Amino acid sequence: MDTHEEHQDSVSLGDLVPENDNNPIAARVRMSGEFRLMWAVFEDGLDCYLRYADHPSHHMQERFREAKAWIESDEDKWLFSFVNICQVFQIDPSYLRNGLRRRVAEVYAKPSATPLRRAA
Repeated sequence: MDTHEEHQDSVSLGDLVPENDNNPIAARVRMSGEFRLMWAVFEDGLDCYLRYADHPSHHMQERFREAKAWIESDEDKWLFSFVNICQVFQIDPSYLRNGLRRRVAEVYAKPSATPLRRAA
């Protein structure tokens, strides 16, 4: 069997997901490789922004700062800019930014846990 025939016989993950326009996971699985890559960049940026906002590690704080700069930028010349990815997926960047800022403000507003001390 040549490579072309093998490709025709293969089943993609998108083929296994039921057709349902209301299911965002199913829609994401059916995306082309380029859109999946854009979505992965988008998810990683949002994850770094939300997860590392108050992280004690300097390295993780740097990841937060990079994600914050990416999210806050209005750069539209780079294919993987926040604004361009939002446009591709029909997400309002201003609305999303405001929601993300509120989430991070909530993280900073929570009192930090008091470190445990070892009893003498």
